[in-house]
Formats: sequence, C-alpha cells, structure tokens
Amino acid sequence: MLVRLTGDETDMPQPLAIARWDLSWLLHRDLRDGAFASLERVLDDTQLRGFNALRLDPCPHLIATPENGIHLDRCELMPPGGRAVEVKIRHALHQLMKSTHERGMKVWFSSRFINDSRARRSFVRRPEDFVSVWSDTLSLVSDWGYLDDVAGLDFCYQFPALPAAHGVARRVFQRSPDRPLPNHWSEQANRRLDDYLIEVPRALHALFPTVPVGLSTTVALSERMRQLDTSELDFLDFSLWLDDDPRYRFASGETMPMSGLFGKLAGPVKQVLLDAAGNHWQRRLEDQLNRRMAFTRLRRLHPVLSEGFVNQPRHLRKLPTGWADLHEMMVVNALTQGVEALTPSSLACPDYPWLWQEQEYLAHLNHMILAGSA
Repeated sequence: MLVRLTGDETDMPQPLAIARWDLSWLLHRDLRDGAFASLERVLDDTQLRGFNALRLDPCPHLIATPENGIHLDRCELMPPGGRAVEVKIRHALHQLMKSTHERGMKVWFSSRFINDSRARRSFVRRPEDFVSVWSDTLSLVSDWGYLDDVAGLDFCYQFPALPAAHGVARRVFQRSPDRPLPNHWSEQANRRLDDYLIEVPRALHALFPTVPVGLSTTVALSERMRQLDTSELDFLDFSLWLDDDPRYRFASGETMPMSGLFGKLAGPVKQVLLDAAGNHWQRRLEDQLNRRMAFTRLRRLHPVLSEGFVNQPRHLRKLPTGWADLHEMMVVNALTQGVEALTPSSLACPDYPWLWQEQEYLAHLNHMILAGSA
C-alpha cells in the first residue's frame, strides 16, 4: 500500500499487482452472459492469478448524500453506447469491500463519474465538490471497517479529461463538456486546475491521512502536468499504451479508416508487427516510461502504472506470442525503474477470456510484481 510520508514515517510502498475492474463490476453483472455475474467466483479467480489489488470505480457521486440530505441507493447507470444498468450502489460497494477484505486484497479507487438517470455528475464541479463526494465515500468505507484496505485514491480518472471531468469543463475551460478540451490551455485555466490539484488532496489528507491521493494521466496530459502544481499529490498513475504511439498507429493502419475485409485484417497486422519487431516497439514504450519516471522523480511522486500496454480485441482465441513477450518485458522494465504498483495488463480480467484463461502466465507476471524486482 502506498503510504503518505509525514513526519518521521519512512514506510515504503507495498507492491501491488493491480487488476483493472473499473466499472465492469457494476456494468457486467448480467446473470446470463455477464463476465462479472458471480463476483465471488471472479474474486477467487483473480487471486489465483496472483493479483492482490483491484482498481475500482465506486461512483462516489452516487455514493454521496446529495444536498437535500436524501440518498436513494437505487441508481440507473448510463454507460456511453450501452444500455442502462440499475444497481444499489452502496449495497454493491459494501458487499464487494467485504469480499475483498476477507481475501486480504486491497482496492484502488478511481472514478470516471459515469452518467446516471439523475445526471449527478453535473454537480461535481468545484474542488469542494470532489472533496465532498469522496469524503462521504471514504467515511462509509471507514464505518464498514475497511478504510485500511484502500491502497490509493485517484480523485478523477485522467483529470481533467472528458467525460470523467464532465462538471469541470465549463468551470475551467468555459466550454460545454460535449466539446473536446482545447489544444491550448490558458494561464487562467492552469490556475483553476491548480486549485483542484492542491485543494482536493489537501482536504482529503486532513480527513483521511492514511489514504494516498493522486491522479491518473495519459501521455499527452502528463506533458501538461509539467505546468501544474503537483506538490499535494502522493502519486501519479500514468497509462502507458503502445496504441498512443503515432508510428505504431501508422504501421498498424489505425490512422486510416478501414472497413470490411481491411478492418478484419487490422488485428492480424498488429500481431505481425509485435512478432516481427517486438524489440523495436518495446524500446519505444521504454522511452515513454523513462520520460514519465523522470517526471515523477523530479516531483517526488510515487509512480503507479495501473493501465497499459497494447490493446487487443476481445474475441481472440489464444494468447499472441509477441504481445505476451512485450508485456512481460514491460513489467520487467517498470520494476527495474522502481514502479511498485502496476498491472501486468489492462486486459487481465474476465472480459478478455483469451487472456484470462492464461492463469500461469498472469500468475508469473504478478509474482514478479509482488516480489518487488525482476
């Protein structure tokens, strides 16, 4: 568990092998074909594969008590492009926290602030709004007796990217959240973003001093972070995707719209690229990793890598060799660089059966992570 260093505390981070569940534990619960239909079974399978932590979206804006003081636990989640899903959010989180605690697993909170039928994400606009919804959530977790199981809190997924920072767009950038963020951020926008990066973690540290607070980011957003104040953050969770590399996108044909037969060939083309030139693409990912690590060292932030490395379709039949080799080497490189909280692959969950069935492969990667070195 990442531990915030204060006073004479010198605790080091406990290695975390993170399984990325995010919203799947809420959205994929259909008893007929949902990959997460039986959470108890999925938790057991996750442990068998060597994971000791889950990255979860607890939907803090739905957990929190609204200003009218009346909390309705039944929520209708509205995922983009998907059908609405009804959940009892506090009940669901309580049951999951109980189950993870019984297995000695940690949870890593990170929220996308999903839309719901009452549009409650629109009310999370100011720094104090983030503090309010997260403090309500952590207070409940504490009342249940599971606060020590919270290994980290990313207060807004890839802040200030959309759609997670839906309520922030108009306040900071003076534009509708339906429009993309501007390419240029004004000095005024940077100052307003600093307010979030300073006030949210500072307030949460005061209320819950044992919970590390930080942010997740992308390659592009992390470059913007260089202009912002990160002094109150404990960690920076940077995603590391080969899919973001412009050369890889060009070589794999992703920069060109394809349909029909050509679209079906996109997957095999990627496999050929990884099989034939895996070392080349690995070095390009290493360059990204080196740059992110240099920034976290400069800002004295714990590096976290809960997302990466190469996307693949869900319908594959078996583990691609080049893909598997690249992921193993990136785990080794991250450990060598000093990353102690990471995922062996963002796809390592029941939603991707071709990878989930590779129990020994995942257990091998997670064993390296938990051993703390390559």
